[in-house]
Amino acid sequence: EEVSPVRSLASHTASRRQASSAADRQRRHQLLENAFREARGKADVASRGALWHGRIALVGLLALGALRVIAWMQGSAPGSTVVGMHFLTTASDLCCSVAALPFFVLGMRGCCVQAGCVGPMLTMVFAMSMVDVGALVAFLIIATPRPLPPGSRSAVDVMEACVSIWDFALVASVSLQVALCTAAWRVYKELRLAGLYPPGSNPASEVKAEDVSLLELLCEAEDARMVRTCQCAGEAAPTDEVKSL
Repeated sequence: EEVSPVRSLASHTASRRQASSAADRQRRHQLLENAFREARGKADVASRGALWHGRIALVGLLALGALRVIAWMQGSAPGSTVVGMHFLTTASDLCCSVAALPFFVLGMRGCCVQAGCVGPMLTMVFAMSMVDVGALVAFLIIATPRPLPPGSRSAVDVMEACVSIWDFALVASVSLQVALCTAAWRVYKELRLAGLYPPGSNPASEVKAEDVSLLELLCEAEDARMVRTCQCAGEAAPTDEVKSL
């Protein structure tokens, strides 16, 4: 009979602890939700222009692909010496469009951000942009004006002999891909600064602009941080100590 009040007091204390811990978890969850909501709002406002620039660049790339198909169906084909460059730029346009279309259509709250696909998408767009720039440089070095037909000396014939529709498409492709890469980088940077990327980041933690490196165009944020801090040099330290001994 004397033990029962002690047991009731212990059970009452345990229930109070459980209730307080549940309240603490709910409060922390609410604070985290508020932080995510605030971070998403700031990132949406800061990256709205970049998202629309990327969408316009994607529409331009799709229109450029349709223009190439129309030119091919009408019998206009690039010269044999530059057909490889035009094939490269067409393939890079297709890869950029396929890689970036889901992100720029769904926006910052789509599955691409939640699944952690923004970094690989940015790397793909950057790599294809470099391929496109390389194709343009090779074209400017190799390409020569086409010979004019006999008796044709009009301004239109001379212009078509010097610069064809495929050449214009190549220059436009480079411009649109560089614009798309720039827009993707701006959106990615805003996601990083807001603490919304990579997935699992805490939006309440402060991320400075200096923490977002251009190396993230080529690798993930953790790998870029390791390269910047030169953590790989730590493996060489034991060998230096052994040599000193």
